[in-house]
Amino acid sequence: MRWRERMAAEVPAKVAVWLGLAVGICVPYFALQRVDAFARQSVPVTPIDRWVAFEPAWIGAYVSLALLVPLAPLLAARRDELARYARGLALLCAVCFAIFLVFPVLGPRPDAAPTGGLYAWIVSVDRPANSMPSLHAGLTVYSLLFAGRVLRGGAHRTPSLAVRAAGLGWGALILFSTLATKQHWLVDLPAGALVAWAAHASAWRGADERGATRLA
Repeated sequence: MRWRERMAAEVPAKVAVWLGLAVGICVPYFALQRVDAFARQSVPVTPIDRWVAFEPAWIGAYVSLALLVPLAPLLAARRDELARYARGLALLCAVCFAIFLVFPVLGPRPDAAPTGGLYAWIVSVDRPANSMPSLHAGLTVYSLLFAGRVLRGGAHRTPSLAVRAAGLGWGALILFSTLATKQHWLVDLPAGALVAWAAHASAWRGADERGATRLA
C-alpha cells in the first residue's frame, strides 16, 4: 500500500484516536502533577546525568514528540490496527499514571530556568513531576514500535533503510532531549521504554506472523 493510500485510510477512526490521545494523555498527566498523596521519591543519579549539560535549545526536539505520536496511528491501514494501537496506548498510560501517583519523582530541572521562548512556556505549564517512568520515552518507543509493525504488514513487508534510520534517529533525538532539557533522569528512560514494549506486545497478542491482525 502506498503512503498516500495508507494515510487516507480510516480517517474518521484516526480522528477519534487523535481526540482520545489529546484527552486521555493530557488531562490525567497534568492533573496528577497537582496530587500530593504520596511522598516524593528519589532515583539514582548516574554519571551520564551529570555529563549531559543543561541545554534549553533541545526543547524543539523534546516537543517534536507531539508530531511523532499522532503520526504513528496515521500510518495504520485498517481499523483493527487502530484498535490495537488504542488498546496498547491505554495500557501504557494507565501503568505510567499509576506509578506517577504512588511513586512520584521530581525531574532534574534547575530552579533557574530561562525566561522567554518555548522552554519557558513548557516550564510554565509542565511541573517537574511525573518523571519516573518517562512517559516521553514510553510514547516515543511505543510510536516507533507501532509504526514499524504496521509498515511491516504493507506491500514491501519491511520499511526501507532510510525510513527506519529516520525513525530511529528521530527517537534518539527525543530521548536525548529529555536529558538535555533536564526533564528526566537517565533511569526514567529505560523504565518508560520497558512499559511501552510490554504495552505494545500485549496489544499485538494474537496477531499472526505475516502482520495480519485478529483481535483476541
